[in-house]
Amino acid sequence: MKNVVILGVLAVLVVVVGYFMLFGTSEQAVTGETPDEQAQQVAPIPTEETTSPRLGSGTLEDLRLLGENMECTISYTDEAQGSIVEGTYFVSEGSMRGDFLIDAPDYSGKVVSSMIVDDQMMYVWSDINGQLFAVKMDLSLIEDSTVETNEPVKLDEEVNYNCTPWVAVDRTVFMPPNDVVFQDMSALMRTGMEYGTMYEGGGVPEGFDMSQF
Repeated sequence: MKNVVILGVLAVLVVVVGYFMLFGTSEQAVTGETPDEQAQQVAPIPTEETTSPRLGSGTLEDLRLLGENMECTISYTDEAQGSIVEGTYFVSEGSMRGDFLIDAPDYSGKVVSSMIVDDQMMYVWSDINGQLFAVKMDLSLIEDSTVETNEPVKLDEEVNYNCTPWVAVDRTVFMPPNDVVFQDMSALMRTGMEYGTMYEGGGVPEGFDMSQF
C-alpha cells in the first residue's frame, strides 16, 4: 500500500514537471531575446535636437549652407555707407529670408528692405520714401562682381547673429509677396540700368515701371 502511495506521488510530480516544461517556457526563451533587448524595444528612442543656439559672426550664406532650421536676429554695419542694418533672418532647407531696417539719413532716416533666396532666385524689395522698389534676379548675377545687386545685406558680408532653433517652420515666409510685382534684373540690365540707380536722387529711374504697384 505504501508503495502505491509513493508511486502516485511520483506520478503527480512527473505530470507537474512536464506541464511546466511544455507550457511554462519563459518569454525570453520564446523570443530568443535577453531582458535588455526586450527593454530596448519597448523604451522610446530619444531624438536628438538637430539645431542648437548659435551666437557669433559669419555670413548669411554660411548660415544658409548649414542646412539647419534657424531664426536669427542680425546686426551689421555697412562701413561704405556708414549705416547700421538690423533685422531678422530665417533659414530652412537652403532657403532664406531676411527683413531689415536700414539707417538711411537721405531717405527720411530709415528704409525697410527684405530679401528672399529660394530655388536659385533672389527677390529684393524695399520701401523708400513710401515708394516700393522690387527686383528679382538669378543667383548667378550675385557672383558677377560687375553687377551691383544692392541687396540690403550681401550674402558674403560678415554679420553678427544670434540664432535659435526654428521649431515651427513655416515655409510660406519664403514665398515672395503676391502684392509686389518684381522687375527682372536681367531685363533691367538690358536697358542699361542697374538696381543701384534706384537710390540716386530718391526718384524713379527711367525704365523702371512703377505703374504696376
